[in-house]
Amino acid sequence: MDSEILQFTPFASFVHPSFWHKLSENKLNVDKLCDSAKKIYGFYSNIDASNCLLEVEYTAFNQVFEPPKNCFNAYGVLHNKNTIEDFKNVDKNRILQEEGNQIRLLVESGQCLRDPSLLANFLILSYADLKKYKFYYWFAFPAPAEANLFTSKPAAKISDTFSGDQIKEIQEKYLAIEDTKFRSFFILEVLTNGFKTHQLSDLISTSDKENNLKGIDVQKIYFAFSDPSENSNPGWQLRIFAAVLSHFCPILCGSVVNFLAIRLKRQMTIDESIVYVARMSEKPIDFSNEIKWIGWEPNDHGKYVPRIASMANSMDPEKLAETSVNLNLKLMRWRLVPELNLSAISDTKCLLLGAGTLGCSVARNLLAWGVNCITLVDNGNVSYSNPVRQNLFKHEDAEFARPKASTAAKRLLEIYPALNTKGITLHIPMPGHPISDTTKGNTVKDIETLEKLILEHDVIYLLMDSRESRWLPTVLGAFHGKIVLNAALGFDSYLVMRHGTRKSPQEAIDYEKYKRKGLKCIPGDLLGCYFCNDVTAPGNSMRDRTLDQQCTVTRPAVSNIAGSLVVELMTTLLQHELREFAPAFVSAASAKNAEDSDPIPEGILGILPHSIRGVISSFEQILPATEKFSNCIACSQKILEEYSKRKIDFILDALNSSKYLEDITGITEMMKESHEDIIECLDSDLELSE
Repeated sequence: MDSEILQFTPFASFVHPSFWHKLSENKLNVDKLCDSAKKIYGFYSNIDASNCLLEVEYTAFNQVFEPPKNCFNAYGVLHNKNTIEDFKNVDKNRILQEEGNQIRLLVESGQCLRDPSLLANFLILSYADLKKYKFYYWFAFPAPAEANLFTSKPAAKISDTFSGDQIKEIQEKYLAIEDTKFRSFFILEVLTNGFKTHQLSDLISTSDKENNLKGIDVQKIYFAFSDPSENSNPGWQLRIFAAVLSHFCPILCGSVVNFLAIRLKRQMTIDESIVYVARMSEKPIDFSNEIKWIGWEPNDHGKYVPRIASMANSMDPEKLAETSVNLNLKLMRWRLVPELNLSAISDTKCLLLGAGTLGCSVARNLLAWGVNCITLVDNGNVSYSNPVRQNLFKHEDAEFARPKASTAAKRLLEIYPALNTKGITLHIPMPGHPISDTTKGNTVKDIETLEKLILEHDVIYLLMDSRESRWLPTVLGAFHGKIVLNAALGFDSYLVMRHGTRKSPQEAIDYEKYKRKGLKCIPGDLLGCYFCNDVTAPGNSMRDRTLDQQCTVTRPAVSNIAGSLVVELMTTLLQHELREFAPAFVSAASAKNAEDSDPIPEGILGILPHSIRGVISSFEQILPATEKFSNCIACSQKILEEYSKRKIDFILDALNSSKYLEDITGITEMMKESHEDIIECLDSDLELSE
């Protein structure tokens, strides 16, 4: 008779910092000196399982608990003591036995058959030192002390027992179980023509234990469970699962039984699952009598002593803001978008050229997405008309005519003190705005400062109040291979777009896999910039402007919509596997109607357009995509080559005469050759600018 006991992988606790923050809040505001036991919740996962983790975080205290996506409930009890002496003097065996007795009641009543997730249990004994923000704690995972499984065969991969087609069918059956509480423990039956899954209560009754599983070929069924273990030993919950089976199904005692530990990969495949063939103990475990419970967790050195978590740094008010700011983003990733790469967003350095209506809106949305570095550039001061529309300013800022850029940066720090931000007052030189000899020195310094800022940042936002002020940042952004995003406003309309990249990919990109029926695919390096649809250089739009033209006159919602969309465009771009080389799509000429076209391919956060044009008066929005213009006065190869050769001198020539740009790009010659055709293409009604 086999004598080797099947070993189990104990649960390992993992406490998120948010758990201690919530415990502190509850202790101070709700529990106070009450130290009675509290129900809490945890969760575990069998996807790319690591260390058989059971996790708790701030949601552990929710009255209604939902585990993160593809995770399983664990039911816990918290014993939080008022003093360190109470914590040390607790009778550990007694409270473990008490919690074990609660599990015993769940088994006796049959409740664990109707909801098998109740078999995953834990308790926490703790003491919270809220003066020093130190937390003393000890986890236990109650399980019957009796060993009731003995190895009959070595553990084997699922592929050693089932064929590829069978594994695929089992996988489909498993994933078809929508409610995770029934996916945590279930029965898999092998039929002549496939498989069938059963809930425990389908085959096991509480009223007639002697007849449970009678007439069923035990060798044709597998007692399956979602296993968080990563090694050859099954997870801890199999120990109590086997004990429950021996209690309700005496017919299994002394028999060889099949167990299937379901282990998923990130691709939701079960190829790493393990089959255990084990012999049950001869004597059933009788939960109607007192039984001994074990399960205290040893520390990292294998000693049975409590652990200490020091949270002094993160509970400092500023540190606390830093750890809490991304809570919504983490919930988004845990529950809705597991593939979301938050560091790709938080590590992105953003340069906002313009700290007015658009700049304030963009800055607030970047904060919400967890961006840690925001630099604002503006040449203006806060006026009395600004605070009601520009949400980073107050009335007192207008009273003292404070600089917009530095004031906006100060307000951002008041919202999130850990932000890396600064505001720089800077004039951006513009083509068509001639400079004199007396201002040349300052203009050169401004150009050098702007280029230095663009080099230091990853994403450049063009949020200025004139068309020509966007030219120089567009040139510099294209030359240095930066991601450039543009937002421009009309009275009731807006344009949001990403500029096509002008840098070369490190490796050749196969755009064939992105092509779709009825859609034209435009690679990211062939997309146009803000100026690619123009056939004239920007002139001086500031000259001879009336009062309403000197301000950004728009319907109030336009700037907020555009500011939100341009940030969402950035985050969608950063999550795309090709980033700035990601293609955009437009309906192909061959597509007569929508039925002739495939849907636009989606990334993690949805589709990634080239530009978004919206009109509030009709509440319409379109997603045009245009290719780069070979004669563009901002991003064409001729412009970039000229800048590479002449640098500052090239820019100074463009500032003094915008016609210079038309001459070197060939627009002047093109207009001479086909003047009438060019004029027909100009449609001022479609021009969007702030």
